[in-house]
Amino acid sequence: IRLLDYYALRNIKELAKKITLDNGMLDYLNNTQNNKNNPNENYAREYLELFTILKGEQIGEGNYTNYTEVDIQQAAKVFSGFKKQYDRNGDIDGDTNLPIGYINVNQHDTNDKTFSSAFNNQVITGGNTAETIIDELDDFVEMVFAQEETAKAYCRKLYRYFVKSSWNEEVETDIIALI
Repeated sequence: IRLLDYYALRNIKELAKKITLDNGMLDYLNNTQNNKNNPNENYAREYLELFTILKGEQIGEGNYTNYTEVDIQQAAKVFSGFKKQYDRNGDIDGDTNLPIGYINVNQHDTNDKTFSSAFNNQVITGGNTAETIIDELDDFVEMVFAQEETAKAYCRKLYRYFVKSSWNEEVETDIIALI
């Protein structure tokens, strides 16, 4: 909650990066169990489906309007090796002053990650040090937020919260789509 509070009036992309190493999130969505030999897709799926771009309508088997099942698998590889810090005296984030998880480099998938046409077949270079793994996370977040549908998803959430819980096509085209 303190992390969300800190970023309430700040950059949403920075929050999207920082929450990945948040101890609570690592534990809550099982990403602390995600490693290169046994990927856990739970956090990756929620990151795309609930927190950022949203699913969109299903247009085929394992293929949604905004991403595919392959994208979930590749995202899980980006998030592999991010672990919960059990020691309360562990790492502290320099920006937020909050405890953060850590990167177990030996459990991270260091291979390049290739995403689907939903993300223009972008390839994210795999990292093999804590610094390059953070760069990999940055590249992933930038890729997701470069999609027009991510901006629309946030606009829909804001409209739903502040204006009205339902709307028609006119609102979608005249307000939401004019991001």
